[in-house]
Amino acid sequence: MTSTSGIVSDLAALRSHLRASDPRYPDLLRVKPWVALRDILFDWLVVFGAVAAVVWGGWGWVLLAVLVIGNRQRALGNVLHDAGHGNLWRNRVGNDTVAQLLVAPLLFASLTRYRVTHFQHHARLGDAASDPDFLHHTRLPERAWLTTYARFVLSWRSWLGSLGGHLFDPAVHAASKSYIVVWWASLLGLLWWFAGRDFAVTFSVVWLVARATAFHIITTFREMCDHFGLQPGGVFSFTRDMHCHGFWRVVIHPRNNGYHLTHHLLPAVPYYHLPAAHEVLQQTALYRDRSSICTAYFSGTGSVTRSWAQGVQ
Repeated sequence: MTSTSGIVSDLAALRSHLRASDPRYPDLLRVKPWVALRDILFDWLVVFGAVAAVVWGGWGWVLLAVLVIGNRQRALGNVLHDAGHGNLWRNRVGNDTVAQLLVAPLLFASLTRYRVTHFQHHARLGDAASDPDFLHHTRLPERAWLTTYARFVLSWRSWLGSLGGHLFDPAVHAASKSYIVVWWASLLGLLWWFAGRDFAVTFSVVWLVARATAFHIITTFREMCDHFGLQPGGVFSFTRDMHCHGFWRVVIHPRNNGYHLTHHLLPAVPYYHLPAAHEVLQQTALYRDRSSICTAYFSGTGSVTRSWAQGVQ
């Protein structure tokens, strides 16, 4: 069970050190709303482009469209995550307006509910009884990570959450669910009006298929990367950073989402500053001595799959 005092002490020690010794720290906290808006626009355009390829290029494009859209759903989920922390805009009204108009309902999410559960994750990190993102694990041989991953992928509760977001969450108020439904009806109506019936229908079908498949598969792996196989007790002991580059980073961790330890230590840093924040942290003895960092996904001594097995043996 994780001690809340252990989490607080980890954060207080690090932030005190950064405020006192690193002049770059204030710059890491500065938000650039135009960056988030640009990225949201990019994701919308990619999704529309993928749907257009299916509508006007034929159903031979559907597999690629599902993969691309699932990846962009993951990227938009990262933007929602930043909105939950107020990192899109320091002005709360601006932050929440952007999220509630362009991101949250598209992902079947209630921003209010997301904030509640995500704050609980930060505050009760690693507590099996009260951390909503805690993944239970059992002992496994080093090469058996795929079996455990498949178990999480095939979890009915997890899959339903990926497919329907907060629509199936009994803790979400009916008003919030109604807003999501009305928002989607409005979106499909606009698509039908401007792009035609086939585009609107294809958009909804491919979006749902991507949520149920590619998005779910990516998100499950991403969630395991964050904390799985590590020891509860504090932020350092139970969170890792994925300092990776290349194809798999783009697929699994768009928008710098792999810097999860960095995020837990500095949650007010927006996603586009996380690589710089990671570099700043690497200059501190506290981070160098206590951090868990993986430099690959599937192979090598620094791979996260190897870390999963080593951590639970």
